[in-house]
Amino acid sequence: MTRTCDVLGRLLPDDVQAVHRLVEQVEAVDRIAPLSEHVLLHLPYGGDAEVRNLLVRDGSEVLAYAHLDVTDQVDGSSAELAVSPGARGRGLGRMLVTELLQQVPDGRLRLWAHGDRPEAAALAQGLAFRRSRVLFQMRRSLVEPLPEPVAPQGVRLRTFVPGQDEEAWTELNNRAFAHHPDQGGWGVHEVELREKEPWFDPAGFFLAERDGRLVGFHWTKVHGGHGADALHDHDVDHSEHEHHDHPPIGEVYIVGVDPSEQGRGLGPWLTLVGLHSLAERGLSEVLLYVDESNTAAVRTYERLGFTRHTTDVMYSH
Repeated sequence: MTRTCDVLGRLLPDDVQAVHRLVEQVEAVDRIAPLSEHVLLHLPYGGDAEVRNLLVRDGSEVLAYAHLDVTDQVDGSSAELAVSPGARGRGLGRMLVTELLQQVPDGRLRLWAHGDRPEAAALAQGLAFRRSRVLFQMRRSLVEPLPEPVAPQGVRLRTFVPGQDEEAWTELNNRAFAHHPDQGGWGVHEVELREKEPWFDPAGFFLAERDGRLVGFHWTKVHGGHGADALHDHDVDHSEHEHHDHPPIGEVYIVGVDPSEQGRGLGPWLTLVGLHSLAERGLSEVLLYVDESNTAAVRTYERLGFTRHTTDVMYSH
């Protein structure tokens, strides 16, 4: 095998398609996507301008891929990678990570491993990475009864209006997640990217207002269907960068509350509003992501009937 490792900026369309095929192959075998939503959202456009894309090829075939973001000067660079199931055990993962370490400006690198697979742990340990962050995916049946949501006094509920609410929502999101490593520091562009996705539905994007000011929100999402008409159609044609072979499933995508409103019950109320909405749309299951270290949130979701389903791990160098 003649292997080359190309370090590129934005990808050309042929390379974008090759990476999509690789992601599909990996997900079909591992039963979990090897790349995060952020990467998959930007991939159709060739990736972010500052991102480095690493492709390991055998001739024209892409056998492995890594996405490297070097823009975070506080926490250090971060990367995700995928190796073709048919090319595993040949040192391609080590080859990619070794090249990633050469590309980072200060020697620091955070690697995300989706699914907490033992192969990823062995690779990380062999290259002196330490386990530094754990993210749980939790799930709950929507067929089982849900508590009724009780609105806090003085709060009005409405849904998101595209073209009107992007800036105010972004400001609220960044206040609510000021210290969060992934969710804080968003720009309006991050919202606009998601509005272009086939899963985006403003009817499932709930906003809470007090005296005309946004104070909380629950943005829900549906995987595996394009709107209410597709919820019972398991053969629906999905977008080129989101593939599913399961019935539609809901997601507690983001729940946020203004820091000035903490302790007034907005979070639990908004969570239940979204769960009831997903159940009313005919969905039978819902998922969410939460940090293992956020024990209060984990306990809250457990009280709502959520249980742990999968685990993602970050390894740091």
